[in-house]
Amino acid sequence: MKLGSIVRILIIAALAVVIMIPAVSCVKVARKSGTKTGDLNVPVNANNASNLGSLEFEVVYNPTVLQPQSVTKGELADNAMLDSSFVKSGRVWVALVDSNGLSGNGSLAIITFRRVGSGQSAAVLTLENVSAHNATTLVDIITSTTVGSLTTPPAINFTR
Repeated sequence: MKLGSIVRILIIAALAVVIMIPAVSCVKVARKSGTKTGDLNVPVNANNASNLGSLEFEVVYNPTVLQPQSVTKGELADNAMLDSSFVKSGRVWVALVDSNGLSGNGSLAIITFRRVGSGQSAAVLTLENVSAHNATTLVDIITSTTVGSLTTPPAINFTR
């Protein structure tokens, strides 16, 4: 085997390791006998969004059971600007803006929580203070919400 081939194989192997490390580290949820270790990624979903230009909402949770770690964009909001805050205990504030307008069904934001309680309390997630506006007209969009949990994501439903 030539030296150039060996170097090429080593580079490919090193790249494979670098690519696999983030993929493996993303798997953080482990369940054992009803207990939970690690972080939980909970999406906030949209149903029937149409030309959604801006959205602001709060996810309300029990701070004796959960502790928010981060908020990232969901697949529906991949081109949107996102801001979030955990300043108020028991609430995660999220805002999204997309001048092109978001349309469809899917996750708007992914909130990563860490379980801090014993797991005996239900981890109910509700959506409050939802404010949505059309990207073109800036007119309010009528919404309703669906309560969620760690296994059933909360959702914002848009009226068409």
